[in-house]
Amino acid sequence: MNAVINDQLSAADMVNLARYPITDLDSVAGSVFAQKCRKQYHETGLCMLADFITADSLKILADEANAISSQAYFCRNTHNAYLTEDDPELPAGDVSKRQEQTYVGSVPYDLIDKDTHLRRLYGWDALKDFIGFVLGKPELHRFADPLGACSINVFVDGGEHGWHFDESEFTITLLLQPPKSGGTFEYVPKIRGLANEKEIVANILDGDRSQVVELPFTPGTLLIFGGRQTIHRVTRVSGDRPRLVPVLCYSEQPGMKNSASVRKLFWGRTGNELESGL
Repeated sequence: MNAVINDQLSAADMVNLARYPITDLDSVAGSVFAQKCRKQYHETGLCMLADFITADSLKILADEANAISSQAYFCRNTHNAYLTEDDPELPAGDVSKRQEQTYVGSVPYDLIDKDTHLRRLYGWDALKDFIGFVLGKPELHRFADPLGACSINVFVDGGEHGWHFDESEFTITLLLQPPKSGGTFEYVPKIRGLANEKEIVANILDGDRSQVVELPFTPGTLLIFGGRQTIHRVTRVSGDRPRLVPVLCYSEQPGMKNSASVRKLFWGRTGNELESGL
């Protein structure tokens, strides 16, 4: 039995290290595990670790996220699957002219207290280094963004994230709490750059589900996801229990951050006054 008091849990205490030995990658078992994760990511575009967070720690993390979920800034807008501005040079029937709906809230990094367990987990080098190995990145750095370094996505009733490719190469998420219904993570893997990419995208937007995969994204699951190559969405949420998903951001270069315009869009402010405090 873990004798550590809840408010003193370390990051290592929160992770199911018996199943996922991320602190011991130099051992035979650790190396085999890490290589398997890397292979899965590079072959499928994602690495999913169910029950990565222990049951007791999951409750603590979810309670902390619920306590600040009301501070989320909500963004409701439309976008194309490529998250790009309209190009008037393209023909009217081009798939990039099609618009998807997104309604999601986000609690920014600066509103997540430094003493929370989520901040401890994000600040843990063993997690960062393991993710870097899976991605095949010799070096990985925590994001320097005062609002977006580690945020919490909040999907309330009616919330959804329309079909899209990510701008960033990879995304790290952790499901803390599912909604009462909806909120399914769906994707069509690794279609970016295919000769018939736009035809596939158009079919998906028209409702073709022949290639759609539903991810069994259960509470406590860590997901390492190559979202730039894979189109994906979160289906509409229903009910009074929000879907809570922290997003942990890393980059290959130190000091990376979102643009001021992106911060304004997702958090309603630029956070420039916080730059020196990171």
